[in-house]
Amino acid sequence: MGKIILVEGEPGTGKSRAIKNLNPETTIIVQPNNKDLPFKGGRTMYNEKKGNVIKTKSFIDLRQILKAVNEGSKFKTIIIEDLTHYFSKRVIKESALKSFDKWLILAADAYKGLLEIEDDLREDLYIIIIGHTQISEDSSGNRIINLQTPGKMLERSIKIPSYVTYVLHTDVQELDGKTQYKFLTNKDGSGREAKSPEECLDLLEDNDYQLIIDKIEKYQQK
Repeated sequence: MGKIILVEGEPGTGKSRAIKNLNPETTIIVQPNNKDLPFKGGRTMYNEKKGNVIKTKSFIDLRQILKAVNEGSKFKTIIIEDLTHYFSKRVIKESALKSFDKWLILAADAYKGLLEIEDDLREDLYIIIIGHTQISEDSSGNRIINLQTPGKMLERSIKIPSYVTYVLHTDVQELDGKTQYKFLTNKDGSGREAKSPEECLDLLEDNDYQLIIDKIEKYQQK
C-alpha cells in the first residue's frame, strides 16, 4: 500500500518549493499546466525530456500514470500539481452541462484517478497531492480552511481529505524580518484541517517533502 500526502495552501506559500530537496532521479511531477518550479535550477532538474515531468489535464490519465509508475521501480515519489487546476479545467470544460450527474461523474473520476489505487501501490511509493484552500464556516460559525473544490455538490459525493492519512497546510510566518515557510501537520485552533498520526510529525515542520517522508518512514519502523 502506497502513501498519499495531501498538501493544502494558498498560492505562494511554499507548496511547490518543498519539492526542492527531493531526488529528481526518483521523483516525477504530474502537471496540468506549464508552471515553472519556484526554485533555482527547477527546470533543469525536472523536465519532460528528462522523463520526470508529465503533463495531463485528465483525472483518468492520472490513474493510468499512477499505475505505470507503480509498475516500475525507478520513481519513489509522485507530485501531483495542482489538484485545484484539474477541478477548474474540468468544470470550465463542462460549464454548459446543467445536470447534477456531472458532479457525480466528476467525483467518481477524482476518486478513481487519485484515491482508489492507493491500496494497490508499492509500499515505497509516495503520492503528494498539492491543492489550494478555501474558507468556510461550520454550523457553529467557526472558520474552516480546507481543500478548495468546485462546490458543495461535489463534496457531498467525495471528501478527498477523509481518504488521506496525512493532510498538511502551509504556514507562513515573519520572524526577525525573515519569512519562514512551514507545514502545519495537525489542528491548532486556526481552522486549518491538518492531520497526521500522533507523534509522527512536529506540529510545524519545514516545508521540505523529503524531510516529511523521512519522518514518516522512521515513524512506521517503530
